[in-house]
Amino acid sequence: MTADAPRSYYSEGLIEEAVQENQRKLASEPGNHLLRCSLANGLVRLGKFEEAIEHYQKCIELSPSSEYWNNLGKALLNAGRYQEAVDAFAKVIEKQRWPDAFFHQAQAYRSLGMLEKANDQLCEAVKLNPKYREALNERAHILEALNRKDEALNEYKKVIALFFAEYQAQDAEDYCYETSVLLDNSDLVEELIRQLRRYIQKYPGFADGYYKLGQALEAKGLKNEAMMAFRKALEINPSYETARKCFWKR
Repeated sequence: MTADAPRSYYSEGLIEEAVQENQRKLASEPGNHLLRCSLANGLVRLGKFEEAIEHYQKCIELSPSSEYWNNLGKALLNAGRYQEAVDAFAKVIEKQRWPDAFFHQAQAYRSLGMLEKANDQLCEAVKLNPKYREALNERAHILEALNRKDEALNEYKKVIALFFAEYQAQDAEDYCYETSVLLDNSDLVEELIRQLRRYIQKYPGFADGYYKLGQALEAKGLKNEAMMAFRKALEINPSYETARKCFWKR
């Protein structure tokens, strides 16, 4: 398993232009580690991990900061060089106990088949940041692989709770969440339905809440209740095409 390449709001064409510009400038300033790091970041976004690794390594030679080691570790992880990634993140953790470093080191350990060690590192990440949703979710997967099903379920439930904790502090329209990843497990679906019902009580005019409740009810096999939820989403927002397709597919 490799880490996803970082996403960018810039088009690939613009990233390529930025990379070319950084390469041009670096030719005259080879000792500028900030410029070299910017180039490496662009190469990562283009999926050119081996080239990025070379530049991050040069950055570390020029300025061995934790940030550069962390960036190198992520590039090594994406390139499938897992043991080297473990070693790079260890350099970060020696100086900075960043949750992000523990999380990505755990991914490298998992890819090496070292599940217990991966679990240990994820525990450290969550200890440092109890709301680290990605780490909780990754730990649940690890625990499942270790056949520790009950512990895995508890971690998944924490992930669900964090999905809905955010909306309490902001307007529903600004709340960005995705629940489809939670629909494959019957126990998680029940918890998701419970949380979604609470959600729409707080925001009864938010169509997306009803739509996601419909998805969860459908996954549970409650077809009629699901159709009612989809219909409510359409009543609130008649132009909600995804809810319309779900409602009329019966």
